Formats: sequence, structure tokens, C-alpha cells
Amino acid sequence: MPSVITVSDVTWLTPEGRALFTGLNLSFAAERAGLVGRNGVGKTTLLKLVSGELSPFSGKVAVSGTLGMLRQTVQVGAAETIVYLFGVAEQYAIFRHAFLEGIGITRRVELAGG
Repeated sequence: MPSVITVSDVTWLTPEGRALFTGLNLSFAAERAGLVGRNGVGKTTLLKLVSGELSPFSGKVAVSGTLGMLRQTVQVGAAETIVYLFGVAEQYAIFRHAFLEGIGITRRVELAGG
């Protein structure tokens, strides 16, 4: 199966100058994949590099096709009322369940405590 996402020899430094990735090489085919790791190891940074939100200091990120991302949290503004926030939370919970069910991982998420 051909790669849909290819990360080739990517280096990325934090604003403080710490190397988060040095010579990183990865490829993903058109399949479901999970990204797991401790806090601060670069999971979100890697996704931002793949999505084009960040650019690598060196190396190349190539994506063929369309990417989709479901974030873990919903961000709202400080001016929103509590009634609005409860409505958002309710809609998010309904959407999240339907999404997880649609891709067939509801039980796995429940077993993982999510």
C-alpha cells in the first residue's frame, strides 16, 4: 500500500532550541493509526508538522490526499454563558459517540477509560 503521509529526515527545534525531532523518518499508509506517548515528547508537534501548521527546520513532510483531525477538547471563548457551554458539551458528547461508533472503536475507547 503506498504511503499517504511521509516524514523524511525531519528536524524540529522548540522555541528554546531543544531538539524535539532529529532526522525523523516515518510513513503511514491509508489506514487508521494511533499516536501514543508521554507528555512533551512531540505528539502534537508531529501532527502540526504533518498538517502544515508548523514547518520543519529541515527535512520534508509529504501528504497525499486529505487529512482529518478530531481534537480531544473543544475550545470556547470566555464570554460564553454556562447554558451555552452545557449545550456545547452535550452536542460534543453526542457527536463523539456517533463518530467513534462510525469508525468502529467505541468499545476500545471505553476499555481505555475514555
